[in-house]
Amino acid sequence: MAVLIIAGLDTGGGAGLKADIETVSALGEHPLPVLTSVTYQNPEKVSGYFSLPAEVVREEIRAVRGHFDIKAVKVGVLGSGEAVKIVAEETRGLLRVLDPVLTSSTGHPLIDVEGVETLKDLLIPGSIVTPNVPEAEKLTGMKVSSVEDMKKAARILVDEFGAKTAVVKGGHLDYTDVLYWNGEFYEFRGEMIEGFTHGTGCAFSSALASLLAKGMGLPEAVEEAKRFVETAIVFSSSEGKCINPLAPLEIDVERWRTYSGLKNAVKRLVEMGELLNPFVPEVGTNFAYATPQGEVFAVKGRIVRYGKTIKPIGPVELNASDHLKRALLKFREFYPEVRAVINLRYSRELIERTEKLGLTVSFYDRREEPGEVKRAERGTMEWGIETAIRRVRERPDVIYHLGDWGKEPMVLVFGRDAREVVRKVKELLG
Repeated sequence: MAVLIIAGLDTGGGAGLKADIETVSALGEHPLPVLTSVTYQNPEKVSGYFSLPAEVVREEIRAVRGHFDIKAVKVGVLGSGEAVKIVAEETRGLLRVLDPVLTSSTGHPLIDVEGVETLKDLLIPGSIVTPNVPEAEKLTGMKVSSVEDMKKAARILVDEFGAKTAVVKGGHLDYTDVLYWNGEFYEFRGEMIEGFTHGTGCAFSSALASLLAKGMGLPEAVEEAKRFVETAIVFSSSEGKCINPLAPLEIDVERWRTYSGLKNAVKRLVEMGELLNPFVPEVGTNFAYATPQGEVFAVKGRIVRYGKTIKPIGPVELNASDHLKRALLKFREFYPEVRAVINLRYSRELIERTEKLGLTVSFYDRREEPGEVKRAERGTMEWGIETAIRRVRERPDVIYHLGDWGKEPMVLVFGRDAREVVRKVKELLG
């Protein structure tokens, strides 16, 4: 299905058509980008903009509308009143999501005075309108400083301006979004998320248009679009100082890479099964590998001794080992580049080999575990990893402990990826 995108170009690569195209693509729809204006900007400021002639915008729309089955249209920066008139005419009858961009995030106007009034008269009527708080204030003329004010503004946009529905976004207040639809209000709670936010309005409206194009109901689509944007903020781009709409796709790619990387690493372990067999603990060995985002794959049921060799009991799965997952995630708090770990049976011989190879070794003593940690349902692993890391001045390759009452002594071998862990194990086994 196709989603028509009518918006401007952000030369800084953070918002506008670039964010719109990535959002629509990430949600599995085909983007049809129509350029209305070019902004001269970077992550620090907007220097100005140039609006394309309105007739050029018309011909762009007609070129694709006559060829593609357009299920929804997203409208962003328009630049001029003439462009507003053309877009209103050429998108009549289409499901239209309007992001009423009036100024840049730094306050630079992105539409002329005539355009604002024409937007109210011709484009808001019949559209699903998605203003943020400052945009809602400028359009309605009222001060918006609470969720109740957001509801009033949304009602004005629908009842007085003729919008099909309105979503007032509360990122400038308490991160609650308000939807007014069919005479009812819906609230979508959010929270402060660390990351860059440039491009959030573009991504939200494009996500909403894409989800509606799929046939999703409006409240569900608003909720899903909000969560999409939150993910894009969490994995935002430090280079562009903007959101990352491709984050959902990148997460899936990294899941696949991690899953397949661990599967291949387990196969390599099995190939040296006779060498590894003596170093498999009574509780079994497991092998964990984290995605860059912190999701951890491991072997379901662990790897056990099988005659003179070893054998994985189950497949590689997400969250298959709580024990190693907690160890790895705690380690990554100090060294995020480390993504893999395996547990082996403790032996003095193994530690001596580690030291001879020049690898960094550390340890923790479970007998020194604080009482409040020991009494807690969980926390021993996290305490132990942090203690061992703080004991040495550089990143440990190996951490071991000598066990405790009912706890088997263990060695943990860490690496930047699963292949590095396999290589270290192979060197340790001689």
